[in-house]
Amino acid sequence: GDAGLLAYARRFDGLTRDSVRVPVEELADASGRLDREFRRSLDMASAQVRKFARLQMPQSWMKTTERGVRLGQIVRPLESVGAYVPGGRYPLPSTLMMTVIPAQVAGVKSVLVASPGSSLETLGTAGRLGVENFFHMGGAQAIAAFAFGTDTVPRAERIVGPGNVYVAAAKKLLAGVVGIDFIAGP
Repeated sequence: GDAGLLAYARRFDGLTRDSVRVPVEELADASGRLDREFRRSLDMASAQVRKFARLQMPQSWMKTTERGVRLGQIVRPLESVGAYVPGGRYPLPSTLMMTVIPAQVAGVKSVLVASPGSSLETLGTAGRLGVENFFHMGGAQAIAAFAFGTDTVPRAERIVGPGNVYVAAAKKLLAGVVGIDFIAGP
């Protein structure tokens, strides 16, 4: 549950918040404290990822055959996606961009992010991308929280992003309970 996630985060990451949810104000503050050159690079990379994601969007289509039969497909976004961003030795704002931006472009209503790290780069990138649901949690616990939901963490329809062996194992075990992108591990 949330108490276990919070205890884990406090023990290993020195968390001082009362929740694993990172307030939007903290993300915005981190975004404002990013180095100017980093912000420029982030904005340029984000624009490129967004442009490519738009090009990849499948299109809805409908066709009526000569006998009056209608065939086609309707493309709709998922309601929610949980993006896992590893928080090990180095911050990975690129992982944040590559998981969050395609979901935003697709029109996913609720984009959730989990990262055990609390680097300025990760938090600032989330703020710059307009992430509203950022959770300071990691490992198999974060994957389980996304798969089932908790009092604080909403359930995700699909979980995306790489992780360590525990994250990969959790995604493998929970595939079918929740949609996953693929098992991306070390």
